[in-house]
Amino acid sequence: MSKGKAVSTSLDRPGCCSPKEVASNGYSSLSLHGDGGYRCSSYSSFSIDGRLLTPVHLDIDPNFQAMRQQETEDIKLLNNQFVTLIEKVQCLEQQNKILTTRWNFLKDQDNSHSESDIKAIYDQYMSKMNQEMKALNYEQGNLETELTKVLSTMDNFRSKYEDEIRLCSGMEYTFMELKKDLDVSTLHRTELEVKLNGLQELMDLKKTIYKQELEELLTEIKDISVVLGIDNACKLDLSRIVEEVRAQYEALALRSWEEAEALTRRKLNEGSTQSGTYGVHLLDSRREIADLNIQIQKLRSCIVSQKSQCLYLEEHIKEAGEHGEMALKDAKAKLVKLEEALQKSKEDMAHLVKEYQELMNIKLALDVEILTYRKLMEGEES
Repeated sequence: MSKGKAVSTSLDRPGCCSPKEVASNGYSSLSLHGDGGYRCSSYSSFSIDGRLLTPVHLDIDPNFQAMRQQETEDIKLLNNQFVTLIEKVQCLEQQNKILTTRWNFLKDQDNSHSESDIKAIYDQYMSKMNQEMKALNYEQGNLETELTKVLSTMDNFRSKYEDEIRLCSGMEYTFMELKKDLDVSTLHRTELEVKLNGLQELMDLKKTIYKQELEELLTEIKDISVVLGIDNACKLDLSRIVEEVRAQYEALALRSWEEAEALTRRKLNEGSTQSGTYGVHLLDSRREIADLNIQIQKLRSCIVSQKSQCLYLEEHIKEAGEHGEMALKDAKAKLVKLEEALQKSKEDMAHLVKEYQELMNIKLALDVEILTYRKLMEGEES
């Protein structure tokens, strides 16, 4: 399967006649004549939408190639980042060699410096070595993280590529099925158009017959006269009207009285509820006042305790001064121990150099893995 190749279809299939052949063969339809019988008449031609004769084209998505190129560019960018990290490691290795040379130079110099100067130089060197070691560990962690990301990205790209291949195969199969359905629907539509023309002519004939029958019925209709009688006799009962008006006014007065009574009761209920609410607020205010009094008592007791703590701290400061003098004496004694620790630190330095050699071996192994990965990527791109 080639990328970007167009897949075209045609409506001319074996075993199926095209719309042009259907039009040329001719179809018969029934027409109703004046003698009451049906005769068969043939149709030599009829109009078909020209868009049905246009072949259907289906192309593979052109963005697929662009996506593939973008994935390749991303992989190249990750390779460049790996090369940059390797260069950083080489630079740190060179700096380590320079520091080792300086250390050997300082060891070969005259040991006429005082012990304090030697200790300061050693501490400075140890701090630098610790920083370099931390930087190397950090770079190693970054390299491992980047390698993991690259491997996961490569797996994602591979899975996406396989999904696209499966999707493309499914779309091709769907296209073939749709092509078959389109051919069948085109033939069915042609048959329906022929039947529609016959039914249209039959309907026009029936309309003509209906109009003629309607005209005959209208000629038979005669004039019809209608006589309406109106009874003007009307009697008024004034007493009944007065009673009805009186009853309406009484009902209106009763309704007004009931509404006034309901309004009064509602206001009384609202007043009672408001009084209950005010009583609750009053109780809450009293509780808050009691709580504030309790807090005031607690604050007063806290002030007393703070004063006692201040006195205790003053005494503790005096004791701390005495302990400081004792600590100074202890520091002088510990200075001797620090000199012994200096010798031990030299031994630790040798241990660190050994660990550095192990890290360099790990770095070489990582370099081999990176080169292998680069060759694999170049082989995949080719």
